[in-house]
Amino acid sequence: MSFKPDAITVSKFFLWLTFWLVLALLSAPLIAATDDTRESTTISFNKNANPDKTVRDEKLKQTNSDIMPAFNKQGFRMESTIKSLHTVSNTVNYLVDFIIYDATTELISDFNLDGFYHRFNVTIDIDTVYDTAYVYAELFLSYEGGPWNHYATSDNYHIYKDSGLDSFVIETELDGGFPTGYYDIRIEVYDADLNDWLISYGPYDNASLSALPLQDAYIDDSTLIITPVESTVVVAADIHGGAMGWLLLLIPGLIFLRNTSLTSN
Repeated sequence: MSFKPDAITVSKFFLWLTFWLVLALLSAPLIAATDDTRESTTISFNKNANPDKTVRDEKLKQTNSDIMPAFNKQGFRMESTIKSLHTVSNTVNYLVDFIIYDATTELISDFNLDGFYHRFNVTIDIDTVYDTAYVYAELFLSYEGGPWNHYATSDNYHIYKDSGLDSFVIETELDGGFPTGYYDIRIEVYDADLNDWLISYGPYDNASLSALPLQDAYIDDSTLIITPVESTVVVAADIHGGAMGWLLLLIPGLIFLRNTSLTSN
């Protein structure tokens, strides 16, 4: 026997549908707001200090996140310059020679074990022809070949000629606004006293700065839970809009009509 819903049933269904549509429209600005910015939390330390992970965890918790414009994935990027650089400051007439001797990366945290990490670090070893220099580093990420996006700034550090004991580490948690994918890293080194750019270093200089599997902590902490309730499957998941989100909103209404049909029969 075919089921023909009466006027009351149809009215209830459309009231239910209207409620969920209004709720979705009200929540849309909140969802869209997460796409307008990106956030990351960064600490840096001298490698020789070698703080353990517990200390680093606590320091990250106490550090404020940097809130930046939305991650830009469209367009092209500039590659790094040659490894050694001769430049004359605009304010002081002196010659500075630098080289990034080495840079390494370490992937640290992957909550959902999907092979994409939200926490990682970069270790930088900079050499100079002078006895000492005072520098800091700006770090940038490129999403699968797209333009460079700034994500971290180190503290200021003294470096000493070609010493291997003055390397410093920049450790970062990507808090939000970084899509899942493979990222390249670009390092820009600056004079800490004058803020003069000194040298660039990137994935074509060092393969460890290329194709890191990353995603932000919000995505990394998301889970899909399927729980059976009697004969009905209930799906609990993060809804980020799109066709699948609307289909999930319609499931209770379909169940309502099905149960009404069974009752009528």
